[in-house]
Amino acid sequence: MSGGGQDGRASDDLRPAWLPDAVDQAADLVFLTDDRDRFVYVNRRAIDLLGTAPAKLVGEPVILVVAPEAHAAILDALRAARLSDPSHAQVIECAFVGKHAPEPVPLEIALRAVTVRRHRLGCVGVGRSVLARQDRLAQRLASERVAAIGDLANQAADRINNPLAVLVTHVGVIERAAGEGKPAVPQSIEQMRNAISRIADVTEELATIADTSIQKLLLGRSIADIAAAPGDAEKSPS
Repeated sequence: MSGGGQDGRASDDLRPAWLPDAVDQAADLVFLTDDRDRFVYVNRRAIDLLGTAPAKLVGEPVILVVAPEAHAAILDALRAARLSDPSHAQVIECAFVGKHAPEPVPLEIALRAVTVRRHRLGCVGVGRSVLARQDRLAQRLASERVAAIGDLANQAADRINNPLAVLVTHVGVIERAAGEGKPAVPQSIEQMRNAISRIADVTEELATIADTSIQKLLLGRSIADIAAAPGDAEKSPS
């Protein structure tokens, strides 16, 4: 018995003192449920996401803060998590609502079984805002587009600067020849024509890329407008 107590104290000592506060202040919604799908712990994120204090949720059924159409799905996910291997999470997206929340909040919930001394007591859940995830994805895509535009601009600048340098060089050759009363060297004129042709090719490629990008942008907006207001699209004259 004494050995077990020492092991227990050693186990407790391994848990950082700041861990409970860190979980309570996590950016994600963190909660624990019992075997009857009731909250036994909810962190402070519930205030921001659901407009409800954690203390008011403890002891209440999970479906209290889930949109009615998702009741069956969340209960099935909780049951599946309790029966599954704790190393594998059950992931579900559903809308959460709160008594004081202005509108439902779509969350991605990852559920795992909580096992104590080989007994499964309930589930631990971590909920992340789907909207925040979409915002992060949009920001990443925007950053990637900006980076791609920067690369394209650098490549275009290199391809234009090289023939421009040729033009500048041969313009100087022709100017010196004219100052000396000599005719222009045919090779210089040919080199200048080639440089101008190369610059024209680059500008044509850039114009094609710009037109394609604009068309994609307009098409994306058209589809978004139709999706946002299907009724208006149906009412519009054909």
